[in-house]
Amino acid sequence: MLTFTKEAPCPNALGVPICYIVSLGYLVMFVSSLLLKYRLARKLFYVGWVSVFVIAIVGVVSEILIGNVCPINNSGIPLCYLSLAVSVIIVILYRLVISRIQKQKSLFKI
Repeated sequence: MLTFTKEAPCPNALGVPICYIVSLGYLVMFVSSLLLKYRLARKLFYVGWVSVFVIAIVGVVSEILIGNVCPINNSGIPLCYLSLAVSVIIVILYRLVISRIQKQKSLFKI
């Protein structure tokens, strides 16, 4: 399957470029941050995050073992490496924010 640029830079999974699936995962994480219902938002965040993280791990391992699996940026860095780094940073920040919110909620309970 060709992408918008009429090239096939991403490997396919079930006929869909993996880049699309990863983008959808990041979009789900973003949408979860807009929701007010905490439990739903948390579940939605982790659905998006786990999909991105697993694809990034598989991509990094494949890139190390096989090579030339992930598309690269202009600097020659495979995008699966960047996606893995970004997903780890996002989950760390998410956990920090959630823990800070929970601490603030417990301070205001009487």
